[in-house]
Amino acid sequence: MTRVSQPQYAFSSGEISPLLWGRPDYQRHQTGLRTCRGFIPLKEGGFTRAPGSLRRGNTRADAAARLIGFIFAANDAVVLEFSALRMRVWRYGQLVLSGGVPYELVTPYDAAAVSRLKYEQSADVIYITDGVLPPRRLARLALDNWTLTEFSPNDGPFEPLNTNMAATVQASGETGTVTLTASGAIFTSGMIGSLFQLEPVSYPDIPLWTSNTSTTVGAQMRVGGRIYKVVQGTNTGAVPPQHVEGIEWADKENGIVWEHISDGIGIVRITAVASGTSATATVIRRIPSTCVAYPTYRWAYGAWSQAFGYPAAVSSAEQRLIFAGTPRAPRTLWHSAAGGFTEFLPGTEADSAFSFEIAGSVSRNPVQWLQETGRGLAIGALGQILSARSTDGTIGLSALTTRYKPDAEVGVSGALPISPDGAPIFITRDKARLIEVRYQFQDDANQPIELSAPSAHIGAVGFEEIAWQADRRLGWLRRSDGTLAMMIYEPQEEVLGWAIVPVAGGFVESLCTTPDATSGRDVVTMIVRRTVNGATVRFVEELVPPYGILAGAQPIAEAVHYYAATVFTSAEPVAAFALPWLAGQEVRAWTDKGDYGPIVVPGTGLVVLPDAVTRATIGLFDATHEAETLDIRGAAPDGATLGRRKRILPGGGIRLHRTAQLEIATRTRSLAKGVDTGRFKTLIDRPVASDLTDAFSGVTELQVHSGDREEQSYVFRPVGGAPATVLEVVPMLQQEGG
Repeated sequence: MTRVSQPQYAFSSGEISPLLWGRPDYQRHQTGLRTCRGFIPLKEGGFTRAPGSLRRGNTRADAAARLIGFIFAANDAVVLEFSALRMRVWRYGQLVLSGGVPYELVTPYDAAAVSRLKYEQSADVIYITDGVLPPRRLARLALDNWTLTEFSPNDGPFEPLNTNMAATVQASGETGTVTLTASGAIFTSGMIGSLFQLEPVSYPDIPLWTSNTSTTVGAQMRVGGRIYKVVQGTNTGAVPPQHVEGIEWADKENGIVWEHISDGIGIVRITAVASGTSATATVIRRIPSTCVAYPTYRWAYGAWSQAFGYPAAVSSAEQRLIFAGTPRAPRTLWHSAAGGFTEFLPGTEADSAFSFEIAGSVSRNPVQWLQETGRGLAIGALGQILSARSTDGTIGLSALTTRYKPDAEVGVSGALPISPDGAPIFITRDKARLIEVRYQFQDDANQPIELSAPSAHIGAVGFEEIAWQADRRLGWLRRSDGTLAMMIYEPQEEVLGWAIVPVAGGFVESLCTTPDATSGRDVVTMIVRRTVNGATVRFVEELVPPYGILAGAQPIAEAVHYYAATVFTSAEPVAAFALPWLAGQEVRAWTDKGDYGPIVVPGTGLVVLPDAVTRATIGLFDATHEAETLDIRGAAPDGATLGRRKRILPGGGIRLHRTAQLEIATRTRSLAKGVDTGRFKTLIDRPVASDLTDAFSGVTELQVHSGDREEQSYVFRPVGGAPATVLEVVPMLQQEGG
């Protein structure tokens, strides 16, 4: 017999994949756990109880909804709740009211559209797309005053110019309401409300400007692509007009005054379609007179319309607003002018608007999302991830400098990515993996890195959504089974860890992060579907900060490890607390006098504790939470001990931090006898019937043992609302054949 102690000093990898359980040589194995459910790994190395949640209210009519964070400044943030055809506003855990009732904004988004929304915030404005309806602009005028208007730029974007010389269009006038007459059927009713562009083929009636030439008032001349009309004077003078709008002197000596008429591009918005060959339109940008006198084949449809569809993705990068992914042009990106989010007419300058269709080497995978990165723009498509960056760092993205390059043949899901360090992190098309696209300086190229690989099984049920909590560098993922997955990611410290966090039987349907009122931490807000008293309700809940890991001696009574919980405080001790929203549910109470429960909330909603307290956190306890170590291996003089029977003996040690209580047991496994879990014991000895009112930091002995089995591990279980953090475990193992 041989007795050994094989310490584990870190657990920062969290729950690792079963495929890695046989890799004790691997770093993630040495810092991993077999199970990390309801506990979360810490970047410092330990693991702690997962944070609980505070119930802030219900969604509108308990309907399904989507949460979107709106961050105007670090200390000025709200959460927008989008449900079918309505939007409400939450500010730091409270609904924004108007006239004493929750403020609501009517929207065009039904339940299906809400799930498709993509958005991009710029100051007090959010640009929204869903791929079916026209883009919209959501603006905050005040907390209880928001507007949602259709985003309809007047100068684009447009499809490429028609090149079929037989298909022509002629306008009935230059301004006002005009009729467009086509040589063939090119108009449909789905184009009503969309833009249409016309350019002359040639200028048989408008000569080029020449100097010192006799002219008359009303005569037109061309300078470059611009058309001017004489307002005053009879001689063109020596200096050509150069202005791009209005009326200006060009050559005062000759008394010539010019009015800018057109830059050779006419733009109208179609208001009615009489037939395939006739449409009525309102002129937005004056139509060149040549397009009135003669038909032209140089015309273009507006890129967005009911006929062609609307963008599914939106982002901004380098002061440009960028849309992408209509049904007609699924791989086209439309970039606004730099600094001009409403300007989409292409030009020749570096800051002009431009569009680009990404070529598909194999297929035309549609764009799902866009995300600004530290080096340009990431483009998530159904079958690949691409990047756009400028070949000229002094100019940035432009029609001449933007380079589009595939980074990986990995399709993306429709879930919006996060970009905590300027590198996009996204959920794959199969929803099973999480990938970061990281720039590699030595290769001057982006490299896909699968962050979920060490814990690949966690994504097997499917990832639906991701939010980033920057203050603790935690990624929170909503899984298809309604539970949360948590990823801690600190690449500078080579920390990457995973955990599963069930929320006491609730089903998480949406989540987002926003800064709190102090801007000191990020708050994760969730919509959690629960069944209460036989009815389906949807709570808006906030995850609290993990207890005991922040600086300062936080009072133990402030720990929150229950879900859908409410915190009650009182200057004088009280024993009765109202929780009508949890009537019929079994709850527990964590107080300044210890833990109470379980208690079934009566129909009245009034919970009465045995003792009066000044602080109580009352909510739902999740009994599925546990953490289990990997198989404890022992060394042997003759080599590895895999397959040998061994047992855990009392006498090992554990280092705890700010822990009120925690239960531990041994768990053994063998192919012949299956899995056995020993009797759970509390780690911190206390007098009989003493209250959990103190936290303990330090080392205590492990007084548990097991029978002979091939695999041995420790399993930890939470006790009520008591906080618990484990920093180090040193087992005492006895094995045969040593």
